[in-house]
Amino acid sequence: MKVCVIASGSKGNMTYVSAGNTNILIDAGISLLNASKRVKDIDLSTITDILITHEHSDHIGFLDTVLKKTNANLYINKNSFKALRVDIKDHLVGRKIAFIEGDSCYRIGDVEVCTLNLLHDTANIFGFIIMHEGRKFGYFTDTGIFPSRYKHLLSSLDCFVIEANHNVEMLINSDRDIRLINRILSTSGHLSNQVCFELLRETLSDQNKYIILGHVSEDCNSLNCLNEEIITKIYKLNNFKGEIIVASQNEATKIIEI
Repeated sequence: MKVCVIASGSKGNMTYVSAGNTNILIDAGISLLNASKRVKDIDLSTITDILITHEHSDHIGFLDTVLKKTNANLYINKNSFKALRVDIKDHLVGRKIAFIEGDSCYRIGDVEVCTLNLLHDTANIFGFIIMHEGRKFGYFTDTGIFPSRYKHLLSSLDCFVIEANHNVEMLINSDRDIRLINRILSTSGHLSNQVCFELLRETLSDQNKYIILGHVSEDCNSLNCLNEEIITKIYKLNNFKGEIIVASQNEATKIIEI
């Protein structure tokens, strides 16, 4: 299984997962042209399936054009689909669309995909676990909390993306509108660095080879904050021998093989 986070952040999200003959994009928040420039070793014209976490524009902004260029199958929750802008839905007429539900598993090509219900201010929000030949990859961003009933699943993953959106002090002292600040801090907002660290400290295991910190705020977080609040402390834990990678808004991560 190969994984590459092509873009992660409030300006656009896209992650590539490949296993067997199945090539998946999680979300389509940047253009295929932009994505192709970032990952020259990946042929994005071979995408077979697109999974949508939720309907916010930084996750579906280029969905219609990506589908047009790849002719991929689209997997989306019905409530998320209903909440799409009318112009986007109009461009999806005739496309291959399958509606998926939470806490369910689906066979998609050569992989099995399981959906987790997260919490965000949206019509619906999914996390995903993708499995192939004993390997497991997880994707969990855009959630105010990570539900306790799923915590045990993290320790079984070879690689996963987990949200580390903001440093709380930087967010509170930012010039953002107080309503936006409260939204981000709420249980339907985004995970802070501290909450991310506590989650990782509680769940990490020898099975976790790669941890990717995602959806990092460009103005309410920093590499220094991530190092101080998460990365350095995680590497000090005796039970973690893997690698921590920070996903970027403007550059793709390396291609990870698990």
